[in-house]
Amino acid sequence: MNDDLVVEYDAEFDRHVVEFDADDDWSTSEMVVYAMSEVSGEEPTALRPLGTVIDPDALDTIFDRCPDDGRGDAHISFEYEGYEVTVYSHGRLTITEPRS
Repeated sequence: MNDDLVVEYDAEFDRHVVEFDADDDWSTSEMVVYAMSEVSGEEPTALRPLGTVIDPDALDTIFDRCPDDGRGDAHISFEYEGYEVTVYSHGRLTITEPRS
């Protein structure tokens, strides 16, 4: 899939985790799509467009990863491709697999 993105599995909390910072070249919405691609094993173009779930421009505006901007801790969660995705302002993206 994408060799530049590191998606780790956190067995303690049963979720996939991506750490990012202000130096990353990808927008938050791109990070979500590529991380979901890694977790699901699907090509990014095979996934449902992120815009059908959440406004990508708004997501990027809220979480544009400016270092030390004093916004505090914020997060947003939404469902994408059957997974729960949570983006945190402190530089973490988590993807929790669907429960059976």
